[in-house]
Amino acid sequence: MSSCNPDSPETLQPSYVGTYIGNCNVYLDGVFHSTTSKTITITSSSTSGHFLMANNIFMSTTCEINANSLTIPQATTASSPDFDVVEYGTGSFSGNNLTIEFHQDQISGGTAAATGKWVGTLVKQ
Repeated sequence: MSSCNPDSPETLQPSYVGTYIGNCNVYLDGVFHSTTSKTITITSSSTSGHFLMANNIFMSTTCEINANSLTIPQATTASSPDFDVVEYGTGSFSGNNLTIEFHQDQISGGTAAATGKWVGTLVKQ
């Protein structure tokens, strides 16, 4: 026997699936650089609470959604002999809006050699 609870995350999460477009402020090493248009498309995955994420911000392709919060767990998405690229981020859903703060850091010898941050609100299309 199963039941439907309208407040359960399993019921709410599919409403987050879709394409979000908006402007993000870009910061490099903590200094404002520019404002640019960004797109994130969120699709369901086979694991409850985990979603696939196609985007033109950075390389991470998965996120977790719980209630109204989106999390991109910290992960090394690229490596070279000189540095690693580490990405992570958060977001929150409110109506058709997704407010994000995504980070991409270049780590060399355990220290951040360069940092990038994208902050903005994207609207579900």
